[in-house]
Amino acid sequence: MTTAAIAERLRELTPSLERPFDAPGAKDAAGARFAEMMAELVGQVNEKQNLAADNAAGLARGEVDMMETVVSLNEADLSLRMMMQIRDRAIDAYERVLRTL
Repeated sequence: MTTAAIAERLRELTPSLERPFDAPGAKDAAGARFAEMMAELVGQVNEKQNLAADNAAGLARGEVDMMETVVSLNEADLSLRMMMQIRDRAIDAYERVLRTL
C-alpha cells in the first residue's frame, strides 16, 4: 500500500472535524475505526516483512532474483518506518491531550 493510499484511507476513516462527537456512540465508532485501520496497517507491514524474509531466504538458495529481493526488502523497511512514524505521532498527540487536561 502506497503512502497516498494510506493517506486516502485515513481521510475516509476520519470523522468530520466540524462536530465529530455529537452523535451518540460517535466516540466509540471513531475509536473502533482507528483501531481497525491500525490493525489493517500492522497486518500489511507484517506481510511485507514476511515476504522480504522469504525472498532473502530464496535468494540464499538461488531461487529468487536479486532485484525482487532488494525491492521487497526496501518495501518492508519503508513500511516499518512509516508505521513507526504513525506510532510516534499518535503517542505525541496523546501526550498533548494529556497536557491540556
